[in-house]
Amino acid sequence: MSNNSVPVLLYYHINYDNSEFSITPEAFEQQLQYLKEKGYKTITKEELGEFMQTGKKNVDKAIVITLDGGYLDTWVYAYPLLKKYGFNAISFIVSWNVEEDEFLGLNLDDYYNGKIERERLPNCNSNFITENGIKKKLERRLCWREVREMEKSGIIDIEPNSKFHRKVYGSDKIIGFNSPKQIMTAWSMVRGDERLGTPDFERKPEFASKEFTAYQDLRDMLAQYVVDNGYLKFFEKPNWEKELYALVEKYKQEKNLETIGEWETDEMLEKRIKKELEVSKGEIGWETKKICKAFAWPWGAYNNTSLKIAKEVGFEYIFTTKEGTNSYGDSLYEIKRITINKNDLDWFKSKIEKYSNK
Repeated sequence: MSNNSVPVLLYYHINYDNSEFSITPEAFEQQLQYLKEKGYKTITKEELGEFMQTGKKNVDKAIVITLDGGYLDTWVYAYPLLKKYGFNAISFIVSWNVEEDEFLGLNLDDYYNGKIERERLPNCNSNFITENGIKKKLERRLCWREVREMEKSGIIDIEPNSKFHRKVYGSDKIIGFNSPKQIMTAWSMVRGDERLGTPDFERKPEFASKEFTAYQDLRDMLAQYVVDNGYLKFFEKPNWEKELYALVEKYKQEKNLETIGEWETDEMLEKRIKKELEVSKGEIGWETKKICKAFAWPWGAYNNTSLKIAKEVGFEYIFTTKEGTNSYGDSLYEIKRITINKNDLDWFKSKIEKYSNK
């Protein structure tokens, strides 16, 4: 049996955001060049599974490349570069994050073919807007036509990364109240009530926590109080938070309550998780005309319940964000990945060398 391990690489953004989740297209191309020069080949999830289950598949110099999220830069930069160097990849997409329109944008292939100057490539960097006093980060997204084109090519295997990629309120202790934030992204979404003035609790990934919900009448009262007292201007008051805490205490005393909400039951938890997994699997399967068999946990967060349901829903290859080796005998339900978030080629080389050996 082989002592080898297959490194599974995890990318988020291939763009110029200069964030902890992005590397530049030039750095990505350097990494692909290095892999090509050293004789590495990408293998499919099925080939990875064969090796991990039987040990018989030859995985010398084998890697798996994955891209999470469903961003426009997967189409503009990653897909053409993978094609250029003869590699394939799995793209785990959040189906909510895909644009409904049918626009098929330009990408690096159009530049390679001499159709456009490089400067005419779509801008894949994030931008910021202010909406209702809240500064939001907007990330450029794929459309379904681009998703289908990549799937059809055989270069990109499109698989689900959930429907909404949300968090839930995973605590019954108030940590503050929903207010205009400095920076919000789509990935900060919570299943709970986010109206200004409603209670905010610790947010935990939806596949790894039970959900706590504050009582409806309390949330309605607090939200209305903010509206009646200036709405956005209310949060300019120095003691606005104390006012809302005082209202919560008054509510508890008048209702003679120990707690201000309730936890979902085990049955509700399982139903919520199953619906999220089935919907993402079904939507992406419908758009790509296939049965999706792989899944990547949002934030890499899951528990025994969500893992059990993922198996029941029909996922055969489940990818985590845990860093480590993938060797013969390891579980296909806990495939480990290496997050690639540095432009440093020497750092990249060291990761590949480390995780190619059990």
